[in-house]
Amino acid sequence: MAKRRLWGIRAVLWMGHAGALWAAEKPHVNPTGFTPSQVCGTCHQDIYAMWKDSKHARAFENPLFAAAYREVRREGGSAKELCLRCHAPIAGITGDLNAQQAITREGVGCDFCHSVTGVAIRDTGSPFEVEVGATKRGARVGAISPAHAVQPSILFKSSRLCGGCHEFRNDEGLAVISTFSEWRASSYPSELRSCQDCHFVPVSGRISVQRPGAPGATIPDHRLQRNQEQIREAVKLDLVRTTRNAGRVEVVLAVRNIGSGHAVPTGHPSRRLLLKVEARSAASGALLGDATQTYEKVILGGSGKALLRDVELFLRGREVRDTRITPGQARTETFAFSVPSGEAVRVHAELEYLYRSHVLAGNEWRVQVARYDSLIPAN
Repeated sequence: MAKRRLWGIRAVLWMGHAGALWAAEKPHVNPTGFTPSQVCGTCHQDIYAMWKDSKHARAFENPLFAAAYREVRREGGSAKELCLRCHAPIAGITGDLNAQQAITREGVGCDFCHSVTGVAIRDTGSPFEVEVGATKRGARVGAISPAHAVQPSILFKSSRLCGGCHEFRNDEGLAVISTFSEWRASSYPSELRSCQDCHFVPVSGRISVQRPGAPGATIPDHRLQRNQEQIREAVKLDLVRTTRNAGRVEVVLAVRNIGSGHAVPTGHPSRRLLLKVEARSAASGALLGDATQTYEKVILGGSGKALLRDVELFLRGREVRDTRITPGQARTETFAFSVPSGEAVRVHAELEYLYRSHVLAGNEWRVQVARYDSLIPAN
C-alpha cells in the first residue's frame, strides 16, 4: 500500500512538473490577428518543418516570384494586389500591401490556411472568406489543443480550398491559371479524389509534441509533394510502333497522363512538356533527322501575339492556345524520317518538363520525365 501511495505521489508531482513546463512554453496565439507560423511550430514541429520546405513557405520570397513582382510593381496599377492575393494572402486582409510585416513575407503561412472558412473561386479580388483569431480549422474531427480552439471543416478535404489560388480568370474572362477547373472537368471528382489526395499524402510524423500518437501515426505531408518523381509517375511515354519502308522510318509514340488530376503541365503558362525524337545511324551515330512536339498553354493578346510577361499574361490575355495533356488522355504522335537503305537506325525519344520565367531567362528548370530507345534493323 505504501509503495502504491508513493507511486501516486510521484505521478502527481510529475504531472505537476509537466503542467508547469507546458505553461511556461505555451505559445502565444494572437486572439485578434494572425499568428506567425514559427509560433505554430512550437507545438506542430513536424508539420512546421515540412511547411518550411514547401513552395507555400517560399511563395513570396522565391527568386522567380521576387523578380516578377519587382517588374509588376514598376508597372503600377492593380497587378500588385493580384500577385499578393496568393503569394502573400495575409496582405490583402491586413492591408500590408508593401510587405512590411514579417508575417506577410511568410507567403502562404499556417494561420492563413487554417483561418479560411470559405472560398469563392470566381472572386478574383478576394476569393477567401477568413475568420481570424483563436480558433483554427482543419480536417480532423475531434482534434483538441491546449493552445487554441479547434473547429473541424470539410473544406480542408475539398479541392475548393486549393482552387482559391490555383484558378485565376482575368477581367477578359480568360482562365490564365486553370488547375481547379481542369480537375473539375476530369473523372477525379466523381471518384472522390481531391487535390489533397495527391498533394497532402500521409507520412510518418507527430501532429504535435503534446500528442505524439501511436506507433506508425501519420500526418499530411505539408511539403505538397510536387517533386520530380511525382511528375514522372504522372506522365508516361510509350512506343506504339516503328515501321520501315524503303528509305523511310516512321515512329509512333504515345504520351499519356495517367496519374494527374489536372492537365500536364498545369499552373503558370511558362511550364511546358517537350517531346524530342531523333534518328541516328546505328553504325556511325550520324544524325539522320530530328523533330519535337511541345505541350503547353499559350496566352495570346488582342493581336494574337503570344504574351510572356506576367503583367501581360494576367491582365491582358484574350485567348488561349492549349495543347497540354488532360487527365487520362493519351496523345499519339507520328514522326517520319528519311534514312539510307540498308542501314540500321537507332531512334531516341525523350520527354522533358521545362519551366522558364521571362524575368530570369538564363535559368530553366528541366526534368527528364521519360525516355525510349529503339533499334530498327536494316531492311
